[in-house]
Amino acid sequence: MDMEAKYVVPSLERAMRVLELLSQHRDGMIVSQIAKELGVPRNSIFRICVTLRDAGYIAFFQGTQSYVLTRKLFTIGYRAMGDVNLVQLAREPMLALRDTVRETVLLGTLLDCEGAVLEEVAGTHHFNFRVEKGAKFHLHCSAPGKVLLAHLSKAEQAKVVDRIELVAFNENTITSKNDLLDGLERIKLAGVAYDRAEQIEGCHCIAAPVKDPYGYPVAALWVTGPSSRLPESKFVDVGSLVKSAADQVTKLLGGAQ
Repeated sequence: MDMEAKYVVPSLERAMRVLELLSQHRDGMIVSQIAKELGVPRNSIFRICVTLRDAGYIAFFQGTQSYVLTRKLFTIGYRAMGDVNLVQLAREPMLALRDTVRETVLLGTLLDCEGAVLEEVAGTHHFNFRVEKGAKFHLHCSAPGKVLLAHLSKAEQAKVVDRIELVAFNENTITSKNDLLDGLERIKLAGVAYDRAEQIEGCHCIAAPVKDPYGYPVAALWVTGPSSRLPESKFVDVGSLVKSAADQVTKLLGGAQ
């Protein structure tokens, strides 16, 4: 018997599994669905959900009788990673980049097998793409996702890519893990990644990594805009601006560019 097994708290372990499951169902789940999915008695799941709701980690919707995650876990993770300081340091370079390109500028980070938006600076055009803080993004078909993957160590990169579901959104989406890995090699050399409408038709993105003092990609900084205003003919010039802004944040963090 594993000596550490006796210290495991079953109810806590189940509560963590409930949170992980709800993170995959943004529309929420009812108690019976959670119980069936996890193979845990309904009464146990009900007690766990009530406890998590009272603690503010999940919310209950009377109309659908379903539970959904709140932003509390994201806030805790946000603080634990020191990203409050990261956002503060990134704010000025992001504003300067926005004022130059006039498109929406975002900052995001890697959370397991997805990305999460940490900060947004809205563009100055009448029409702009807007993304909520905390919103998730796919790694295989987004510029920030690909640039974060590209700058991971080979071992970590392989583990993450192996777990990613390569959802096909359109004909531009990468659906081969070998193709994705090959592309990551080129992205690391260039220091910039592009999203050529790989998820949303008519939407282009350009991203560069923000690194900590150890060279780890703690975040991605990117510009997003309609393909009519951000055509591929502008990718190199705008990419240079995005990389410069990301390098500024890296420098402020004490990292090497």
